[in-house]
Amino acid sequence: MSRAAAFAIGLAVVVRVGLFAFAENKHGDAPMRALIAERMVLDPASAQDPRTYCQFGPLHTTLMRPFIALDPFAPRSSRVLSLLCGIAVLFPFLALARRLVAPPAAELATFALALSPLHIQASTTAASEALYLLLWICALERLLAALETRRLAAFALAGLLASLAAVTRYDAWLALPIMVLAAAWIFMRRGDERPLRLRFLLGLALFSACAAALPVGWMLWGARGGGDPLFFAHYIMSDHAGLGAEAAGRYGPLLGRARQVGIWALAFVAAMTLPAALAAGAALARGRRTPVLRAPAMRLVLVAALGPPALYLARGLTLQTFEPLARFALVPGTLLLPLAASAVPPVRAHAFRAATAIAAVAFAIAIALVATVGRDRSWAGAESMGALTRLDREDRDLARWLRAHRRPHEPVMIEPLAFAEIGVAHAAGVPWTESITLIVTREPRATLADTMLSTGARFVVGYDRPRGSDGAPGWPRRLPDWPTPAREVSIGGWRIVAR
Repeated sequence: MSRAAAFAIGLAVVVRVGLFAFAENKHGDAPMRALIAERMVLDPASAQDPRTYCQFGPLHTTLMRPFIALDPFAPRSSRVLSLLCGIAVLFPFLALARRLVAPPAAELATFALALSPLHIQASTTAASEALYLLLWICALERLLAALETRRLAAFALAGLLASLAAVTRYDAWLALPIMVLAAAWIFMRRGDERPLRLRFLLGLALFSACAAALPVGWMLWGARGGGDPLFFAHYIMSDHAGLGAEAAGRYGPLLGRARQVGIWALAFVAAMTLPAALAAGAALARGRRTPVLRAPAMRLVLVAALGPPALYLARGLTLQTFEPLARFALVPGTLLLPLAASAVPPVRAHAFRAATAIAAVAFAIAIALVATVGRDRSWAGAESMGALTRLDREDRDLARWLRAHRRPHEPVMIEPLAFAEIGVAHAAGVPWTESITLIVTREPRATLADTMLSTGARFVVGYDRPRGSDGAPGWPRRLPDWPTPAREVSIGGWRIVAR
């Protein structure tokens, strides 16, 4: 390994390990994944029901379980797997980049990934993107090796890795392997003699069969467990359709569509850093005049990178039934880094590294300021693009209060607030089995008294707000018998009532 590559990987380790102690599960699927894994540790039988995994694939939460079993403090242990994956991915990524571009450019691309704000976030939270990216990078690297050597074992290994990625998360679950296959067929055919041509076709068929094995098994399990083989897809598509419709109603058709383009653009900057995003954009704009774009392997990777976002964007712009999230740009942005690095002249490599480091730090600081300054609570739309995500101060204060006043086995019911209730419950040491909002019901009864009686909650925690995103007021304003301020505990916007 060269000194430049070792430095990039060492920098990635230092940054991720250094920020791990400060990061918290807050955005994307991180809180829910941690909760599901904790539930399976406390109630192992729940892992036998495919619907326990909700819209998520089973692999990530399954791999998280041993870490939570060893360390029951879920806010910490749920994130260890992501940290390991976020560091491990640097090695296959470097190998993939060297298959696509010259070694100096591959090392530049690895340096950019080391400082990617979005990848740092994925590596320090319980989000599934760190594992998903590791599996897909390994799958593509092995597929390129297979297409070069025509070895059937390499095709099978690449397909198995793609199959594991498919049961990790639902990003372009079918579109990505189909696009990769189509690109391999179009770009990687050579004028081979008959035996090698037959081996190429057999290899693609083997890749397809292996890539489909675990997803098909997941669907069969879902059909057997609940009658709907695509229950996870229906859940997530309905969720995004609802989010897209809400955004369309709030911003209107023109501004809503412009907003989608803006989110994707910023998300790619968060995933790649600004210098790399600009370099990749310039290389793509030059098209055929960019020498590396003539290589079949680079074309295949570009299809894998840009195909799924193009489908998402088309769906969002035409039907407005998809809400883009920053983390969806992590995989495509990472796959574009070798192209970006290849556009940097060797004499400007040092300047590119300096600009990348400055841009990454500046972006993280700017995002943190936009998300927090002048706001009662952090703006999730901004913070979800940054390198570091933390619970709001009032959430941490509430967790400390509950940890100090709640006795073992006393149930707590916390009003749902953009998944903050999961983070608060975990930080307060309230296990899944004793969090009413997470296992019994997310809605109170008509009165506070009925709510406490029916749920057995020792503490009921509501958030005092005139209207939420759903148009309904918080529990303290909704429940007619909510006590006066003199009879409740107030922590920021949170209001606590104890029985």
